[in-house]
Amino acid sequence: MVSGRIIPCFRHRGLVPFAVLLLAALYVLPVASQIGNSSGVGSSSLSASSVSAVSTIASTVSGQVLNAVTGLPVARALVRLNDRAVLTDHDGRFEFERNTEANGNVMIVKPGFSTTTDSDPANLFLQGNQLAVPLRLLLYPEAVLTGSVLGPEDEPLSGIVVSARRSIYDEMGRRVVNAGQTQTDSHGSFRLPVPAGVYRIETRYVAKYPATGLAILPVALPAETSSNTSGEIRIHSGEEQHFDLHPDVRHTHSVTAIVDSSEHGMGFVRITARSSNGSTLQINGSSNGLSGETTLELPQGTYTLKARRNNPESPEEAEATITVPDHDIAGVVFHFSPIPSIPVEMLIDEDSTSDKGSTSDNSQLSLQQFNLVLENDQPDFDEGGFTTIHLATPANHAFNFVASPGSYHLQARGGGEWYVKSVSNGASDVLQQGLVVAPGAGGTPLRVMVSNLTGSLQGTVKLNGSPCGCWVYLIATTPSAEPVFSMRSNSEGGFSNAHLPPGSYDGIAFERRHSANYRDPDVLAAFATHVRSITVNAGDKATLDLDAVPDEDVLP
Repeated sequence: MVSGRIIPCFRHRGLVPFAVLLLAALYVLPVASQIGNSSGVGSSSLSASSVSAVSTIASTVSGQVLNAVTGLPVARALVRLNDRAVLTDHDGRFEFERNTEANGNVMIVKPGFSTTTDSDPANLFLQGNQLAVPLRLLLYPEAVLTGSVLGPEDEPLSGIVVSARRSIYDEMGRRVVNAGQTQTDSHGSFRLPVPAGVYRIETRYVAKYPATGLAILPVALPAETSSNTSGEIRIHSGEEQHFDLHPDVRHTHSVTAIVDSSEHGMGFVRITARSSNGSTLQINGSSNGLSGETTLELPQGTYTLKARRNNPESPEEAEATITVPDHDIAGVVFHFSPIPSIPVEMLIDEDSTSDKGSTSDNSQLSLQQFNLVLENDQPDFDEGGFTTIHLATPANHAFNFVASPGSYHLQARGGGEWYVKSVSNGASDVLQQGLVVAPGAGGTPLRVMVSNLTGSLQGTVKLNGSPCGCWVYLIATTPSAEPVFSMRSNSEGGFSNAHLPPGSYDGIAFERRHSANYRDPDVLAAFATHVRSITVNAGDKATLDLDAVPDEDVLP
């Protein structure tokens, strides 16, 4: 049972146990007049047009740090410029005199704030003409998730690990990261400062709670569903939301499992129990190497047990579904079988040219340069943050994917002048239909056809009518092994891709990096006025100009 209430709390919170150090995603805007009369902003600030891209003449870098929510100055924020650092004054102003660096990395440290709402910000740096004008740097007050973990009679449960998890989408695919983690105090209470965003609160399984000897089952908010996301915890900068969590508390019983193999000494690498409500219990088994028996302790309920062991030549998995009554049980059997190994072969498109620079020698092509991965369509995030399976190379140097039964889609990332044109598995078109791995599957290879018949794209990005360094995303709307291309425009707003696979794309730009599941067509619906569509054919030199989505239209 989960209950919650929302407490608006748009005020600064400075009592944070450690400083968050993130690279600033910056508004680099010319300021029409000096930022106030304080000497913190020197009169020697130069206009962008009067500074060359590279200069060794000493100059002053100055600016102001502001609260992105309230617009008020942030005092005593530590601002770093390369290897130098200063504190902002009471008006949030800072100044670096006698700067001789042509470019610079700017970083900010302030307890209770972050420089972005993204848990995985990009590294950004400023060029000389950007450093020449007063800088406007924004800090975002952390959001706070608070609550209590309570037992059946609303008694507080102390020492329970509580995590705030969020999904991140990047070139590696989808992964789940812990944005914050803590333990409940003696009153069962927890407090998690996090960047603004969308979260899931989770507690861990406790096999034996010290005070009672009972098991405390994990609980999550929102509860797992197949498609409903309306229960997402969406929290804004400076806001506080409170939730009470009521995990089930149960007695545990012994479950004795037997391995149907003579290789008892191999043992298990890990056993997990997936309960009928969707939660995963990490459990430790006591193994008897002579008899092949393993004893587990599980609460009453229905579970799917998964076991995996890593044999040198072929890893194996086993699965069994059991119902634990109110007493010990025996007779569970693990039938181990090899995890399917799917061969991967590379074919070269016969129409590909052989006179395109350094890659004209086709013998130098390798599947490794395409960074192929299989991404699980229904991942179990409780078993790890990453959802991708990377290409493996066994002793015979043949490439393959070792993939547990399930459904996947294939992705590629980069390849220089070459790209993945098509992927087939028997009669199946993997880029259109995905890949379904059945128990015992294997043998039928994935045939990956590559080509160097690409087009090119260039364009400019404007933010509120002015050229700007922004993040550009090209989302493939036709089947593609690389569904999203990301790049950053320069300070003049220019961007380009010299080797873009032929196909149709939706283009969009954001003022700063925007982590989203671009495979979902609804993601861009809120920014429809900023989306531009384009089709690129082999040999084309296409142009695409974009108006970037400003931060205020994105940030939660």
